[in-house]
Amino acid sequence: MAPKQEIIDLRGDEDRDEDFETEEEDDDFEDDEFESETLLERIAALADIIPPTKRHAIAKAVSNTLSTGFYTAQFAGKGLWVVATSALLVLMPVALEMERESFAIQQENSQRVQATQAAQIQNEVAQTA
Repeated sequence: MAPKQEIIDLRGDEDRDEDFETEEEDDDFEDDEFESETLLERIAALADIIPPTKRHAIAKAVSNTLSTGFYTAQFAGKGLWVVATSALLVLMPVALEMERESFAIQQENSQRVQATQAAQIQNEVAQTA
C-alpha cells in the first residue's frame, strides 16, 4: 500500500468547510453501509480475515460443543423419563391408597356424628315424653 500523501488546500477557509465532509457526515455514511450489510455477509467476510487453520479450530470447537450439548440434553431427557415413569409406577398406587384411607376415615367420622345426633334426638324425645 502506498503511503498516504497529505493534500494541502491553498484556498480560503470558507471553501474548505464546504468541500470536505464533517466527521458526523462520515459516520452517517459508515452507519448506512453497515446497516445494509446482512449478518451472513459479515460472517462470510470473516472467512477472508481468519486463517484456515484458525477457522478449522473454531469450527471443530463449535461442533464439539454442540454435539456435547446435544448428547447431554438427550441423556438428561432419558433420565427424566426414567424418573417420571418410576415415580408414577411407585407413587401412584400409594397416592390412591392414601385417598381410599382418607375416604374411609371421613365415612367413619360421618357415621359417628350421625350416631351422636340420633342419640341426642332420642334423649330429647325421652325427656319430653
